[in-house]
Amino acid sequence: MTDSAHPSEPREFGPARYIAPYLLLVLADAGIEKAPAGDRPVLFWLFVAVAGLGLVSTVARLRSASAAHRLLPLAGWTRLLGTLLAAYGLYVAYRVVDGLPG
Repeated sequence: MTDSAHPSEPREFGPARYIAPYLLLVLADAGIEKAPAGDRPVLFWLFVAVAGLGLVSTVARLRSASAAHRLLPLAGWTRLLGTLLAAYGLYVAYRVVDGLPG
């Protein structure tokens, strides 16, 4: 019996897999900038939730990319995309913490 969580053949990993985390992070970053916690608290917390989803998605994509890089010979620029995604995720996390009331 095979374990479905660990397929025998690794799936291809391409740059298109980075699009969803980037979009979530960009949406959260723009929303947090336009809806500060003091002026629009409901919208702010909605964008905090989007940022959290973006960060979780980022971690999942980076783990998948790391596994793919270990198993398959991939281009180096995909590592650059992963590094940029991680850096942008940290930036958005900083913006969320900076925008928290208190």
